[in-house]
Formats: sequence, structure tokens, C-alpha cells
Amino acid sequence: MQKTREHKFEHQRGQVALIVLLIMTVGLTLGASLTSRTVMDVSLSRQEQEGGRTFQAAESGIEDALSQDFSTLFPGGQTTYSNTLSLEGSDVSYSIEKKDTLETRVDEGGVAQIDVTGAVNGNSITILWGKGLGCTDSDKSKNAPSLAIRVYNVNGGTTTARNLRYAACSYTDGFSTTGVSGDATNGYTVSLALQTNDKIVNIHPLYNDAAIAVQGGGWTLPTQYYSIQSTARNTVGNETKVIQLSRTIPANPSVLDFVLYSGGTIVK
Repeated sequence: MQKTREHKFEHQRGQVALIVLLIMTVGLTLGASLTSRTVMDVSLSRQEQEGGRTFQAAESGIEDALSQDFSTLFPGGQTTYSNTLSLEGSDVSYSIEKKDTLETRVDEGGVAQIDVTGAVNGNSITILWGKGLGCTDSDKSKNAPSLAIRVYNVNGGTTTARNLRYAACSYTDGFSTTGVSGDATNGYTVSLALQTNDKIVNIHPLYNDAAIAVQGGGWTLPTQYYSIQSTARNTVGNETKVIQLSRTIPANPSVLDFVLYSGGTIVK
């Protein structure tokens, strides 16, 4: 009887030891998991901080690029300017590249201004717009836009303007589809003939916003915008941030195309 009781106690002690061992195992597992989670959180927090500092460094590169005098950055016909900055914890490099084509999005009634300085008779520009927009909706604001174009010519002290109107869709509004080719899938294209002493072409989309692309036909356009890219690399961690933006050339407000101006008295 005594041996049976001792055997029972030994069996219970074995169970208790097993339970304690299981509890310790679970506790150690949870502790290791929490420790790993804490280490991971600290690592992610550090990466986030480094990423933020690196992004700010890339922004500093953009700010430095925009502060440059663009008129002196490209001697001898160069098209790209590069520079580097040494900031605390980051190495920054940026580049500024001249672009002789224009790709932009213009709100309805807004203006895309094209510099055509240097154009002569026989030169032209090709305008592409309205990609993805058709002509089947009864609401014109959902169709491909029409274009109202004004070309400014400066000959000596005399400035004249030519007004042109092109339509992707055939409406009874006086805008012509003659010379316009293309469709909703590929966009609509028109070639605009230029004249000697033409300086500026203003393109106004009507009825709808427009994604507009312009390139020279038979000649190379002057610079239309500058592409700026800034890259920052963290010298401590392994973070790299890149920011890219475009700086367009200065443009007159679109409303000036519709202003009546006279050097003398205006007779109503």
C-alpha cells in the first residue's frame, strides 16, 4: 500500500514537472516572439526614419536644381546638367535635361504654350490629343475636345496673330475636321504649318480636358520644358529615394488670348 502511494506521488510529480516544462516552453516561445517582434519594429522604425531623411535629402536636390539659373546651365549646345550635394547622412545627385517636345495635360479652357522661335516657312508642328476619347456621346464634355489655336508672329515691331480651329469630332460650331486624322484608340493628329517669324503657339482645348503632345515636323523645336531628377542615397543604411518633376517654360495666362488691346482709343 505504501509503495502504491509513493508510486502515485512520483507519477504526480512527473506530471507537474511536465506541465512546468510545457509552461516554460510556451513562455520562452512567447518571449522570443515578442523579442523578435520588438527587434523588427525597431528595425522598421529605423528604416522609416532613414527613408524620411533620405526623401528630404532628395527634395533638397530638387530645390537646389530649381534655384539654378537655367539660362547659363547648358553652354555649347549641351542638353544635360548634373550636380551633386553632400548632406548629413545622404549623398545627393540631380540632373536637369532639356526637352524639345511637350507632353502635358491641359484643363478645358486652359492653354498649352509652344515656343516656336526660329521657325521658318516650311516648318511645322505635329499635335496629338484626345487619346482614349471618342465622338459618340451626346454630351460634348465626354468626347474628344476641339482645339482653338492662336499663332503669334513677330516681324520687327509688328505682332500679328492667326487663329485656327480644329475638331476631332464633327460639330456644327465652325471647327474643322479637315486635316485631322486618327481615332479614339490612337488619338487625333493635326500638322500645323508655321511661318517665318512665328514665335508662340497657344493651344486651348474646348469641351473637355486634353492630354496634348507636340513635336517639331521637319525641324527641332526649342526647349519646351526641363526634366529634373534628384536621387538621394543614405550613407548609413540602404535607402535610396528618387524624385522626378518637370519645369515648363514661362507661359502667359490663357485669358490674354481673349483680351482686346489697343494702343489708342477703342471705338465701340
